[in-house]
Amino acid sequence: MGVDCGDYDNDGFLDFYVTSYQGQLATLYRNLSDRMFEDVTLMTGAGMGTLAQVTWGNGFVDFNNDGFRDIFIACGHLQDNVEQFDDTTTYAEQNILLMNRADGKFVDVSERSGDGMKVRLSSRGAGFDDLDNDGDIDVVILNSRREPTILRNDSPSKGHWLGVRLRGVKANRDGIGAQVKVVAGDLTLIDEVHSGRGYQSHYGTRLHFGLGSREKADRIEVRWIGGPIEVLKNIAVDRVLTITEGTGPE
Repeated sequence: MGVDCGDYDNDGFLDFYVTSYQGQLATLYRNLSDRMFEDVTLMTGAGMGTLAQVTWGNGFVDFNNDGFRDIFIACGHLQDNVEQFDDTTTYAEQNILLMNRADGKFVDVSERSGDGMKVRLSSRGAGFDDLDNDGDIDVVILNSRREPTILRNDSPSKGHWLGVRLRGVKANRDGIGAQVKVVAGDLTLIDEVHSGRGYQSHYGTRLHFGLGSREKADRIEVRWIGGPIEVLKNIAVDRVLTITEGTGPE
């Protein structure tokens, strides 16, 4: 249905989260390196709340800037009359928010994450970006036959953050395919610039890194596709940093 990749356990490898149809859990695949993946859905709790739902757009997003990526899942049945022959599900459904506990497991916090998470529609695509430039990531949800839902993130922040925007010169203009590593003290984060994410969605090329209590980024590495690795050191945080290939930060 939908797929996103992100390093949920901060081990330096991108993992996959795949949504699915009713009766099947959305699935988290942990990257074991060397092109090997392990289904860790049950042991991590990453499938909570998804079995009775049809799940679509999803994203690995650090909503509280603690340095660990949470999971957001858009839900909504495909059949608008499903209640007439199946009493285990509904056409309009609540979306799901799974909080990363920073110990390799997730907990479902949908019911205690504000009124926006209690909206019941038949959702499809989901996009994630800092719409109001206040340093945390908001959500835009595309709903079937209805207006979109916009969720402003008012979570109590647990830390600092850094946004990274790439501008390619020899590589493509938007840095598609480039990988960015941010090292801040004992925390190492990676992400990649993609040309599309989730279910039939694309929400820009700006990357967002939650840093927790770290007050600076000691090192940023950019692996440009088909090009060299650029390294920046001692970067101030709580801002969006634009890095142009071959010239450094702006």
